[in-house]
Amino acid sequence: MLISTTGDHANPSTTDAYEQFERDQHIGNLPGAVDNLRHYFDQRFTQGRQPPRQHALNALAHYYVRAGEIESARQVATEAMDTARTVSDRRTLMNVTSLARRIPTRKQTKGEDDAKSIDDDDAAIIARPKYTTLQVGTSPMDLLFDVRLGLDAGEPVSFLFQKRFEAIGAFDLPPDIQMWPLETQWQIWAIDAQLWRLAGMASVAEIADKNVLANASPKDDIRLFTLCTTARQHFLRGQYAKAFMVLLDRDTWAQLSLTQFGYWSEQIWWLMWDIATRRSQDAFKLQFLEARKPHASPFDVSDKAKKSPEAIRKMILEASEALTARNVTRATILIVDALHHAEVNGYWHLYRSATPIFADLELQRGKIESARKRIEEILPQVARGEDLEQRAMTYAIYAKVKMAKSHDTGRESLSEALVYLKKAEDDYQTLEIYPSVQDMLYLQAVVHETLEEPTLRDLAGKRLREIEEVEEKMRVGSDEEMTEVWDVACEIGVAVARGDTYWP
Repeated sequence: MLISTTGDHANPSTTDAYEQFERDQHIGNLPGAVDNLRHYFDQRFTQGRQPPRQHALNALAHYYVRAGEIESARQVATEAMDTARTVSDRRTLMNVTSLARRIPTRKQTKGEDDAKSIDDDDAAIIARPKYTTLQVGTSPMDLLFDVRLGLDAGEPVSFLFQKRFEAIGAFDLPPDIQMWPLETQWQIWAIDAQLWRLAGMASVAEIADKNVLANASPKDDIRLFTLCTTARQHFLRGQYAKAFMVLLDRDTWAQLSLTQFGYWSEQIWWLMWDIATRRSQDAFKLQFLEARKPHASPFDVSDKAKKSPEAIRKMILEASEALTARNVTRATILIVDALHHAEVNGYWHLYRSATPIFADLELQRGKIESARKRIEEILPQVARGEDLEQRAMTYAIYAKVKMAKSHDTGRESLSEALVYLKKAEDDYQTLEIYPSVQDMLYLQAVVHETLEEPTLRDLAGKRLREIEEVEEKMRVGSDEEMTEVWDVACEIGVAVARGDTYWP
């Protein structure tokens, strides 16, 4: 105690620099975060050994990825792998290699090819990716990333579930072999929810979502992702107020970092854009929303296979637009491809979205029985109301089938058609898709005229004119409520940048 040693004169290692790094990372102070991270790992933690430089580079690469600095992340990750090999640090090498695999390459990032049509073979066909082989020490995150690769490549949903089960196996290894952070388990559950939705089982997916929200930390990215997914499900059901309530709830944004705020605000913007599109708010979109459109994420890749879920959605949308423009040939080609890929891969939610369009085409060709069979095949599933627009379109086409059959069955089919037209009208009214509401009212007026019910025909016509006036007001007017929502989001962004949402 009386005689000093060399250790007494050495500067002790502290966590002050790392604590400051965490704050700088939270508020988006990139230079400060990098300097503090390097300063922390420059300390000598043990006697007689050099500072663990590979750990500093590994942590820095992870930070650059979170900050969206893709090129910097790629360079630092390469340096970290070289350093880890030099010092024979296998654990760090596996960790940084796993990260480097998830960094998008230069040719993958979105650019000018976003405007290409989905039927451009050069843009739609990509090589099958190399997937991770499950073995001792394999990171569950690598296997979850395989699910992402599989989605982009258009793999069957059974293959995606297989990768999900492999991730569970990698996570559940005995502690004496490998231990992974508990947060990884909630990421597996979140992926599970997305796969069940793709397979057309939204009710099962909600169980996984609840599990994530009940266990994940308020700071976790996966919790924010799940909350945004929940808001999107409310949107599909036409519950716009609930969707905004989920996103603007204090528990959602109270601990957002600046990076998380970027994702959160982007989800709010897309929600506002989709609602405005449904309401035909053309002026509001042009004058307010377009000027505030968020930048594309560097992790959103443009190289997706023609049978990927995103490509199938685009085919369905283009087929619907072609059908509206009476380009029956193009609509048929697109919708047949969409139905084929969705059915083969087990993307049953997308299959149900494509079926009404195909049935409508069949109806226009005079194939009434074929259209009826197609609609009745999906009717019990869509009736659950998990996607209200999907259900409304199905009811509308089914009503047209009943009207077409009235030549053989008479008034009975017309009466049944009115039931489904009314159901479709109610769903479209809930969704505030006013042009479709007008279509349903017009068809109701036609049926009432055929049934010689002039009073009900006139009521449908009067209702149609009222909806036309509402649509016209929506088309040229602004939206004060959504403007206020965006103002609140901006105020939250200021609080995040000040560090008010940082809780050590």
